Amino acid sequence: MSDGELQGRRQVMQTFEFLKTVPGFEDSYIVDIAPQVGIRETRRVTCDYMLSESDVIDCADFDDNLGVNGWPIEEHVKGDVIFRFPDIPRARGYNELPFRMLLPQGMRNLFVAGRCAGMTHGGQSAARVSGACFVMGEAAATAAALALKSNAAPREVDRAALQAKLNAQGVWLG
Repeated sequence: MSDGELQGRRQVMQTFEFLKTVPGFEDSYIVDIAPQVGIRETRRVTCDYMLSESDVIDCADFDDNLGVNGWPIEEHVKGDVIFRFPDIPRARGYNELPFRMLLPQGMRNLFVAGRCAGMTHGGQSAARVSGACFVMGEAAATAAALALKSNAAPREVDRAALQAKLNAQGVWLG
């Protein structure tokens, strides 16, 4: 961790020094640097569906779609970040996110959303970003409200009613 902290701060300064050479950034300055290195990937919950790398690359569709994700596979390797995109223009450029990825196996009254939702390592590299997390969070909250209103368990939420409510709230389902 200490080495990571030192490398991170060195990289911040190297990037900053470069940016100061770009026209318009000559007078820029650093306001803040994160107090510690962030951990990109930690634990994930095993859910009824685990969004995979192939779901992202193949622009998967799901009957229980709760919204979409347009971020590519983002693979962090030593000294680099490799982005892998769906085959554009052949592919549409986004994958749907299934409601089942919010339902933890072995749990009855719980939704999970964000980077802990049901995703493989490859799937999470794309769907852990803010946009997809916003989509999952809104879907989880909306599903919880529907479950309470109909006195249903999370897995019993009517998928069509959930999609209709999300659509009415402005969520783009693809």
